[in-house]
Amino acid sequence: MILIGIDTGVKTGFAHSIDGVLQEVSTQSILSAQDKVLDIRNEAAQSDVNLVVCIEDVRKRKWVDPSIGSERLKGVGSVTRDCSIWQEFCERNGLRHILVPPAYIDTKRKAKDFEMITGWTARTSEHARDAGMMIYKYHRLIEKGVVDVPAPKPIKKKGSK
Repeated sequence: MILIGIDTGVKTGFAHSIDGVLQEVSTQSILSAQDKVLDIRNEAAQSDVNLVVCIEDVRKRKWVDPSIGSERLKGVGSVTRDCSIWQEFCERNGLRHILVPPAYIDTKRKAKDFEMITGWTARTSEHARDAGMMIYKYHRLIEKGVVDVPAPKPIKKKGSK
């Protein structure tokens, strides 16, 4: 199974694993991350391997700290928009995906902790580590049957309801 983790934002955290082993942990623009997802999907299709995209969905966040400033609040709004973009991207491309609430992800790990937990030794950003931690955790949950991965929704045609 191939899992792709997406930590949404201007600096998109991107990670992908094959059978639970991290292959890449990086920071991308949203468009380059989407290109990578499609490339990996095409490779997976040739090998008949299951692919699931895990997207951190800040729309499922239950609260926002009232002490954050208005500029930071605008950033939260753009990340919310990015979640919608990723969801639509997956639906348009027939990709199986999971929208993961932030509370379900072990985020904001320091590089040393991330390396100790995952075995990934290359340099990473905080966004990349968040994406990596998400798929590190969700691989195990999917394998144990704790998390059900829905089938991809049919691609909507323009003008249809």
